[in-house]
Amino acid sequence: MDRTAYTLTELTVVLGPPTHLAAPFAEFQQRAGEGANVTEHAWALHEYAALDALTHRDGSVKTNTILETMLSSVLGADVIVLDVDRRWVRAEDGQLYTALSMCSEDIRSRAEVGSLSGPRFLEALNAAAETIAPLDGREWIRWSSRAWDDAPLPAHAERSATLVAQIAAMVVGRTPVTEDAAIDLASELVQAVGHGRDAANDEGGAISQQLRALRFVDPLRTEWASVTADALYIGALDISLMRHRVAREDAAGLAFLYLGAQRSDRLKQSGDITPRFRREIVAKTFMTSYALERLAPAVSRELFEFMQR
Repeated sequence: MDRTAYTLTELTVVLGPPTHLAAPFAEFQQRAGEGANVTEHAWALHEYAALDALTHRDGSVKTNTILETMLSSVLGADVIVLDVDRRWVRAEDGQLYTALSMCSEDIRSRAEVGSLSGPRFLEALNAAAETIAPLDGREWIRWSSRAWDDAPLPAHAERSATLVAQIAAMVVGRTPVTEDAAIDLASELVQAVGHGRDAANDEGGAISQQLRALRFVDPLRTEWASVTADALYIGALDISLMRHRVAREDAAGLAFLYLGAQRSDRLKQSGDITPRFRREIVAKTFMTSYALERLAPAVSRELFEFMQR
């Protein structure tokens, strides 16, 4: 294992207070301060919709989200944001605001992502935000960043192995594979795709939290790089064309796209599927599906629905 600490950068944009919806905003802050449940409050729903608007991708990765457009205009290069974290943050004024955070590893660009933590980049983002804020009916929108070293730990390898085992057990159960056991691999991979999509939409789930904690840490870092590359490839596909080229009875075979070239080649070269390899390909399919759902949910949904037929 590489014992060198790995530098990561988190970029965060906070949506500030409204200029016109003062009443629901004030009521939300008061109730939140009293400890009341405000998850379904009108202002909370308003902010969830605002975050959705920033990150909505209507189709393949060839379409840009508003967030990507904002970053691209400042970086001067096309940007794809693979994933975001949504959260409530408490600002200097003590009030709660919604925010989006992205790790540098989740931003793909021709520009150097290390510049995300540079002061000039943040100044440019905040200058653009000053223009956008009044158009969005807000007093302010602010960007910030933080960098940290994510040092590898011996426990990461054990946690990663446990995560793979948990994913495999979720999809295929805990019954060991025997030499004479028949495996409907295509069906298992479709199941893995479905579970990956579910996990991507359940950020509070145990597996989702483990995956998010480990994906940029050795030894899972290398695997996650492969996962994101495959998710980007699938996310650029035109599913409507596939519907005409792939027969319905063969649609489940599209799940093999989630495996990537390396594991697909291993399957072609050998018909033997050991218990370990079975867990490996199920977990890889799950993680690619997870990444695709976070990246391009419209493509993820359409492809999964087609495979299920």
